[in-house]
Amino acid sequence: MSKNKIVTCIDAGSEYCPCYLAESDECITCSQLQGNSFCDCNWSGVCIYQEYTWCGMKKKTPREAIESEIIERKQIGDDVLVLRIGVSKTLARQLKQPGSYVFLRHPEKPMIFDVPMSIMAADAEKGEIAIAIHILGVKTKSLLACDDKILLKGPYWNGLIGYKELKNVTNQNVLVIGRGIALAPAILAIQYLLHNKNKVTFIIDKGRTGSAFINESIDALEIDRHYLNLRSTGGLEKLNQILAEGTYSLVYSGGSDFLHEVVKDRLSRLGRPVKMVAINNHELCCGEGVCGSCTARTLNGQRVKMCKSQIDIEEMIEGGNCNG
Repeated sequence: MSKNKIVTCIDAGSEYCPCYLAESDECITCSQLQGNSFCDCNWSGVCIYQEYTWCGMKKKTPREAIESEIIERKQIGDDVLVLRIGVSKTLARQLKQPGSYVFLRHPEKPMIFDVPMSIMAADAEKGEIAIAIHILGVKTKSLLACDDKILLKGPYWNGLIGYKELKNVTNQNVLVIGRGIALAPAILAIQYLLHNKNKVTFIIDKGRTGSAFINESIDALEIDRHYLNLRSTGGLEKLNQILAEGTYSLVYSGGSDFLHEVVKDRLSRLGRPVKMVAINNHELCCGEGVCGSCTARTLNGQRVKMCKSQIDIEEMIEGGNCNG
């Protein structure tokens, strides 16, 4: 199996393609920009090599950090901070896609303080986005000191593994599972699923945040809700019951890799095929495939850059950091 058969780049065909990887013969999609002398890609959009040639054999303008206004900040409990941030209407529209994220930083901190944050909500008409932050370490603690301004770099889109499955499901029963701070990106996925006329059941686990901070954001959505503790025996038994009775065609797993494995195990016991998508828990440092911190291996040993690579979820091996 050639490597381009299971791996695609989330940025392919966007205004940020070709990127830094094209200049170093490491393009995820284009075989010629991988150093080969022939075309062997599975990309059906505008030819990436042609774009690279038209750009004078250089990358396009990369994403840059912009100073943005904090419109509202809300502290929920001791550890969760929700920010409503003003952005351009174009950027807000780009960030409505499930799996979208940005890098945030205190304006007075150096680039090493960039921290990736999933989008909880995006309003293209107002030019606003909402982000929930779990205050844990040095980077997130520095964001607490942001009063009215914050540096924001985006858009980035690879916060979901298996996005194509989410994109293609229509008029089906879908189960969405969210735990901890990973409840936040589940909202965009639910809105997308409802737009495609799916019936959504949402399992909410407060996780380490100790708060169902998304309640206000989902009150107007027509979904079935269940509040469970998926680290408890009772919660797992209820999950098994919901899976068995729901005839779901797709399950979304939003939480740690432990949760992903629990969900995969339960799905394997159903005796019928159910597609799965999961949030991307790999370390995201630069977002451009350059630093290598997000590099993972597939089951066949292939190395992939998980900040940009879309891959069939069944090809992934265990790995990544906890997010819920």
